[in-house]
Amino acid sequence: FNIQTITGRFNIKQWFLISLLLRLIVMPFTVHGDMFHIYNVPHFFSHGEWNAYEIAVEKYITYYPPFAMIFFAFVQLIFRLLFHDFEEFTHTLGFLGEKALYESEHLYLSLFLMKLPYLVFDCLLILTCWKMLPGCKRKHDFMVFWAVNPIVIYSAYMFGQFDIIPSFFVILSCYFSLQKGKGHYACLSLAAGCLFKLFPIVFLPVVLLISSRNMKDFVRLSFYGIIPILFFYGIFYLVSGEAVFKLLSIVSDISRAKFSFDMKLLIFRICQAVIYFLICFHAFFYREKLNYTLLIQYFLAVCIALLWEVNLPATHYFIWIIPLIILYIQEHPEWKKPLYFLMLIIFLAGLKPRTGTLGIFAPINPELFLSFPSLKDVTGFLFDQKTYDIIIGLLFKGITGIWALVILKNLYYTSNKPVAAIREVFKRNNPLQQKKI
Repeated sequence: FNIQTITGRFNIKQWFLISLLLRLIVMPFTVHGDMFHIYNVPHFFSHGEWNAYEIAVEKYITYYPPFAMIFFAFVQLIFRLLFHDFEEFTHTLGFLGEKALYESEHLYLSLFLMKLPYLVFDCLLILTCWKMLPGCKRKHDFMVFWAVNPIVIYSAYMFGQFDIIPSFFVILSCYFSLQKGKGHYACLSLAAGCLFKLFPIVFLPVVLLISSRNMKDFVRLSFYGIIPILFFYGIFYLVSGEAVFKLLSIVSDISRAKFSFDMKLLIFRICQAVIYFLICFHAFFYREKLNYTLLIQYFLAVCIALLWEVNLPATHYFIWIIPLIILYIQEHPEWKKPLYFLMLIIFLAGLKPRTGTLGIFAPINPELFLSFPSLKDVTGFLFDQKTYDIIIGLLFKGITGIWALVILKNLYYTSNKPVAAIREVFKRNNPLQQKKI
């Protein structure tokens, strides 16, 4: 049994088709309640209820950033012109419970159409990653890992969350960052991603340091990354008032709740800050000699530090890092086995509710699949659940922490010799050195 022999039997186009087939198979028959919420609030917006954020706060606590509202409203507007059954199904999202929705005769078609936009961004992400990879062999290997990746398939096409959309914009920003004269596109990509979900904004300082040639350039590119966000939030603020900022206030409250002067948490925060500083420092002084191999390591290290903040059972968040990891292992194949172990940890942490385990197949037979125990039911029966969660959390932070340290070691102590490059920069910019010369 040789996995290389099996994967090598199919060329890159065949793996692309396999990728599409695997996603198309599960799209109509799986769902989590999050997907109904994703389409529910924009349904009001698509019917002219411009204060949709106020409706969201009154009924469901909050909704995602403005581009998510606009995009999913637009999707519904297009699909209801083509499929009357889809409009009938989405119209009932706010009035019927999940069990009643499972009995809808339009369920399978509607679930398929709801997830179809993800497939578009999936393909765009693949094409963008191919542009950053040299040679057909690496493009082929990337396609294999992406096609069968369980986190991608589960998060987007079974669970139904749309994190693949902002993840695409992060990858697009990574691509544009090294394209001459296209730094503004990199910043606009991050702004677009941030208007779907908030996390892409953390990459903006890195992109600015890479793409800027002077302070004027830095300020100009900052506008590309910030003004679109302020503009769209401002428009919705004029209509819905403070309701549009509800998500930001929730995130802020969670961050304040997590912050304390507990020594362990303080050390943890310092580690995040150190990783971020070292990446930005290296990016600034080495930007003249950057390539995609280095840039992917920057983005991956920042994403690792970011994911230490998220709720580990929320499996769909980890689609943020998967494209970066797969790109990384094309240059560092020794990290394939740690990747497999990391994905196992993510699923061991995430399959807690019944609706997210076998209950995700509830559209096929809700009574049957929702009756199966979740992973938490099993682990809670076999072990002390609190101890289990702590161990899984430590394993995740341990392997990702080691990964981040290896990246920093590669950046600062390998053949790239960034320290020597930094010294050269200081020499060129130091007037005293110039006088001596």
